[in-house]
Amino acid sequence: MKAIFFGDAHLGRKTVKEIDYLLNFIDETLYEADLIFILGDMFEFYYGDFSYEWFNPFLQRLRKLAEVGKEIFFLEGNHEFSLGKYFEERWLCKPIPSIVTYLDNLKVYISHGHEIKSSLLGRLLRKKLTYRLMELFGPRVSWRLAMALRPLLSNKKKGFNQKTVRLFRAYAEKKLKEGFDAIILAHSHIPDLYEIVDDDKRKVYLNTGDIIRSSTYGEYVSGQGFSLKKFLPGSEVSF
Repeated sequence: MKAIFFGDAHLGRKTVKEIDYLLNFIDETLYEADLIFILGDMFEFYYGDFSYEWFNPFLQRLRKLAEVGKEIFFLEGNHEFSLGKYFEERWLCKPIPSIVTYLDNLKVYISHGHEIKSSLLGRLLRKKLTYRLMELFGPRVSWRLAMALRPLLSNKKKGFNQKTVRLFRAYAEKKLKEGFDAIILAHSHIPDLYEIVDDDKRKVYLNTGDIIRSSTYGEYVSGQGFSLKKFLPGSEVSF
């Protein structure tokens, strides 16, 4: 079994080079996987049943993956809202807030990670009233409003911050001690592979980092375990 984890592309209206990079990543890497977990914030904004044509090349390539039998899970980040049945039916990706699953005999928790430290604005944006307003405004006006609020929601150009590393590791350790064998997160934009020993068992926290700016993603292979990798078109590098 091979599973691949990646996220935090923050695709926007004019991110043509970034989408081309992701298409190369899909073609060169994801066809080897059995399970694909997209860890959220792939878009600067995406709500429910809205459709934005500038994302279609990426989403259409994901659909092709699903059509050849790859199982794709989309973990909503703090820039994706209420993805549901329409998104799943159109793109064949299963949108979920978080997931507990098994990779071989390992119990794994996977999430975007924004639950660690959510902002007041982020919580307000997930209220039913906000969703009703988005529906009323429609995709174009909602997009413009989202772009105006973007600096308040998150900073996609996050740099390395030791305090953030410690915060995410502490959260992961707590989850690991609840009985999980591995915790997979994103959101911090800081790639990290960290191990602890709990009850004489080695456990893993993996943060995929940022697929565009750090070019990193996570991988699980039966018999080999978890690893953090860097994708360069035409090659891949293990950390």
